[in-house]
Amino acid sequence: MDPLSEDFVEKTRQEVAEFSPPKAHKEMLAMGKHQPDLLAFLTAFADDLQQEVKELAIYIAFVVYKMFLDASGNIPRISSKEIMTRYDENIRFLERLQGTHEKIFDRIAKIELSKQPFVMKYLLEALMEDAEKDRIDMTEEAIGFLYILIKTEIEVLDKKAPMKH
Repeated sequence: MDPLSEDFVEKTRQEVAEFSPPKAHKEMLAMGKHQPDLLAFLTAFADDLQQEVKELAIYIAFVVYKMFLDASGNIPRISSKEIMTRYDENIRFLERLQGTHEKIFDRIAKIELSKQPFVMKYLLEALMEDAEKDRIDMTEEAIGFLYILIKTEIEVLDKKAPMKH
């Protein structure tokens, strides 16, 4: 999929933020119906986190899902195998980066994030700024874990979501 524009990402983020609780619940049920393996992956991997961190993770994941859904109109079902393959690749990539000099790490991160830069920017802002604003106390470990979790979601959605014509 082509990169989603910064305006589109921001518009979707604002729309989801304005959902009423019943609408948010209905939309989450629809996500679960259309992408059960993706939702199961996100909820299972976030399960051991503190409740407020888990809620933030699911919220961010839902916003990301809506960005791709609204941009494509329909996303073919993503299998557990596709998700876990991508997740394992992300974990191996991170393990290879351990001990890398910070300037090299920054350069790698910029290249790595380039497929959906504005979705990744949203993710980082949500993890850092929104968590702080909402007074959610997260360890660096939790932030890193959520980053890999949602990065995996972004990559599998980016691969599967067709472009609207």
